[in-house]
Amino acid sequence: MAPRRLRIGFLSLLLLLPVLPVAGQYGYHFGRNKVQYEDFDWMVLHTEHFDIYYYPEMLELARQGAFFAEEAYRELQNRFNFSLNHRTPIIFYSSNLHFKQTNTTPGFIPDGVGGFFEFLKGRVVIPANGNLHRFRRVVRHELVHVFTYNKILRVLRDHRKPPDRFVPLWFTEGLAEYWSGPPDYQHEMVIRDALFANYLVPLPDIFRIYGSFVMYKQGEALCRFISETYGEEKLLRLIENVWVDRNFEKVMEYTLKEDYRTIGQRWEAWLKAQYYPHLEDVEAPSLLAGGVAVEGFNGKPDYFRFPDGTRKVYFVGNKTGYSNVYAVAVDERLRPVGEPEVLIHGERSDRFEAFHLLESRISISPQGKLAFVTQSGGRDVIHVYDLVADALGPTYEFEDLIAIYSPAWSPDGRRLVFSSIDRSGYSDLYVYHMDRGALQRLTDDPYDDRDPAWSPDGRWIAFSSDRTSEGRHGYYNLFTYDLETGHVRYVTFGKRHDFSPRWSPDGRHLIFTSTFQDSTGRYGPQDLWVADMTQALGDVPAVASAADPDATGAALRPATTRTLYRLTNLTTAAFDPVWTDAGNVLFTSFEGLRFTIRALTGLDSLLAYPKEKVDVDLARTGPSWAFGQVDLGEGGATRSPYKKKFKLDIAQGVVSQSPVLGTTGGAVLAFSDMLGDDHLFLTLYNTGSTRDDFLKSLSFSVARFQLHRRTNIGYGLYRFSGRRYDITDPDAPTEFPFVYETIYGGFGSVSYPISKFRRLEVSSSLNWSNKEIAIRNIDRDALLLSTGLSLVHDNALYHYNGPIDGWRGRLTLAYTTDVLYSNVSYFSLIADVRHYLRITSDVTLASWVMGRWNQGREARLYVLGGSWDLRGFPFLDVRGKKMWFTSHELRFPILKAPSVLFPILAPFGIANLRGALFFDAAHAWNDGYHDRVPEIFAGETLGSTGIGFRLNLFGAFVLRYDIGYRFRDGFSRRDKTFKQFFFGFDF
Repeated sequence: MAPRRLRIGFLSLLLLLPVLPVAGQYGYHFGRNKVQYEDFDWMVLHTEHFDIYYYPEMLELARQGAFFAEEAYRELQNRFNFSLNHRTPIIFYSSNLHFKQTNTTPGFIPDGVGGFFEFLKGRVVIPANGNLHRFRRVVRHELVHVFTYNKILRVLRDHRKPPDRFVPLWFTEGLAEYWSGPPDYQHEMVIRDALFANYLVPLPDIFRIYGSFVMYKQGEALCRFISETYGEEKLLRLIENVWVDRNFEKVMEYTLKEDYRTIGQRWEAWLKAQYYPHLEDVEAPSLLAGGVAVEGFNGKPDYFRFPDGTRKVYFVGNKTGYSNVYAVAVDERLRPVGEPEVLIHGERSDRFEAFHLLESRISISPQGKLAFVTQSGGRDVIHVYDLVADALGPTYEFEDLIAIYSPAWSPDGRRLVFSSIDRSGYSDLYVYHMDRGALQRLTDDPYDDRDPAWSPDGRWIAFSSDRTSEGRHGYYNLFTYDLETGHVRYVTFGKRHDFSPRWSPDGRHLIFTSTFQDSTGRYGPQDLWVADMTQALGDVPAVASAADPDATGAALRPATTRTLYRLTNLTTAAFDPVWTDAGNVLFTSFEGLRFTIRALTGLDSLLAYPKEKVDVDLARTGPSWAFGQVDLGEGGATRSPYKKKFKLDIAQGVVSQSPVLGTTGGAVLAFSDMLGDDHLFLTLYNTGSTRDDFLKSLSFSVARFQLHRRTNIGYGLYRFSGRRYDITDPDAPTEFPFVYETIYGGFGSVSYPISKFRRLEVSSSLNWSNKEIAIRNIDRDALLLSTGLSLVHDNALYHYNGPIDGWRGRLTLAYTTDVLYSNVSYFSLIADVRHYLRITSDVTLASWVMGRWNQGREARLYVLGGSWDLRGFPFLDVRGKKMWFTSHELRFPILKAPSVLFPILAPFGIANLRGALFFDAAHAWNDGYHDRVPEIFAGETLGSTGIGFRLNLFGAFVLRYDIGYRFRDGFSRRDKTFKQFFFGFDF
């Protein structure tokens, strides 16, 4: 895909400096910005085997993470029969929003990524999310990767094999999941769905789901199968035998002593024997409940009935690639009476930068106010939308809170309760009082409190938490918080995962989702349950007055048990149920690898005849729990401030042969610090053709780029000398633009991201230039000062072959002058806008309009031509100091998955075949608009039209083939037909 972060521009600038005085005039990029909103004060916690990087606000969490790491090290050391011979760096962030700012990886990190192991420096990078059990599991998961990687390197070294092979991703991720803990309920949900919906990918074809969430879970199931069928020791033997063959299939056959296909067939039979016997007892969500929103990804529903009787369901969804808030009108039985419409357009501006699709619910007050959460800058905010007035209301932002989840309204519409993570990394409950602008903290402890819901009478808040005594093992139960007394009481208890409680309109019941392990030890489906809230514990006061026990939230009877009713027995899972005003229920279902909104009616009947009825004993709840932490001080872990040290990332030598320039050689070295905040680049190369030219043609550059603050800074020094084939030099001969130039100088560059989608760039260079062109008898000296200012915007949505929605734009103004001799003095202006109109989900009209203008002494030439812009004309052969260009493409699908129809194509990674009807037009000129220079196609309007084909390989490369006619003289003359083959993503 196109460059996705601004740092790439710095490296582009560095590489272009040997050629161009102002690189921004000619080579530029778009891309969104990875913004460093926080200025972290890093510290290092040194344990026996690890260096833990953290910031002071999360010290307690870092100590727990260090404890988890040392705990996992002892276990994995035995599992792998191997010890690490170096200290492993682990970088912790207290929330996913902080994690997204890391510079240890150049790419963007989406929601849902729990951490990663980076090979270059052996770094492990992990965010917390308020859930200590998940945090512990991710630490173990990533350390399995550390041991696997180092064990394989040791095995190859011991067998004198080069490190040119590795095990497939399904095995590394599957092993990391399997050895990080027992299969969790998410694993069971995906495997059950894959089997019941028939999308389980056979072992020989598992490369088709490379890198997907399903691949992780299938890999985990495969590792569990190998362990239980062939023996746990075989997992280690697979790693120890990796030297046998580069093909891991052969390694598996050698280790397990069976044919690869037989292994896969046995695995499928093993899975089916576990799950298929339960098929007759379960029901698919699509058969049980009617669909409200079933196209695309949909979740987190809520319901509102307008004063005029209109009913609408609101939810967060992603149907086109952008996440939005949708609304769909429904009838009294919650059946849709129209298509969902977008209420809030997300992920196009900094105000609604990102939705947490799988993590944060929406809520509608009785007065018709919709509350929802988006990331806005470096933290989450709560937005309020007035559904009755159809207008966006206030936005609430809290200085000390980073991540916010699932706001819920009080009955009077004056307060919001939500869960939030502060800089310490722990998740607690908060109430915001809008009438007085006050934030009240309800809980303050290491437990994960989530999914709050206000009772209809306004006194109680139900929520899910691991603060139960079973929480040590990762179980969640439901609780109530008494706003009058501050007491927390159990609603459910046991080895269960109870989530997303919501009250019935009369306050008598609490609906929620729950899953638990069956007699086999596997988690069953995540079903809808209801708790009877007319029962209470001990001396909990009545919700309503004793004089009116039948009022909303009837008087509570003291009790030590709670009756729970199981309403469904699904194939997979239900999420986020919400009661409507008519006693029906909306919920999100997972089925066929899709999340859909469904409506369950006839709730009275389901309560009268539940699938299961359970009385939970709340008298034996037990004490709370706590994980251990590493000790600080004498004999324990030590702390120290982070000190920046540069280490080599890559060293690359290059030798090239050109019929024009001859043989050239060079090297590039890149260094960075442990946090990836500071980069050094050293380049050295030579274009001399003889030994005597070695020193004269020696070129080098030293550049540094600092990325740890919001404003990113780059600077450096360079010397470039040698022959160049420069088609942009106005002094070079048109037929053979060959020059010899020596440049000494330095540059500076500043990039300020206004938001994720927009930035300002300033670049400047000062260099001494001596240019020699023997053919034209030119020997020119100049002290060149070049300065450029750019405004860049990019909210485009990318797909397999290029952008399909949104728009990108760039406006650049630059000035280059000879401050010593006035030999050079010219202005540059570039305006470039690219718009993508989504006609249907698969068809896009892409439009590109660009103008470039250089004016003044020794103004350089711009270039066009080739498959990326003006098709039908030779690559970069259209040149001029001024030009305009436009291109329009109608992009459409031909085959979305060619390998499904033609399986023989699958090993070649062919993922997507699309077509494009195109029209290109351009005009370049130097002095007069119509002054022709035939050698460079200047002075006339050129164009082309035709059809193109795009084929994606392995999700990373796009092959392009265009066929069409090219036109001359303002489209008055059809010149000839052309065929062009190239590679690269669409504009």
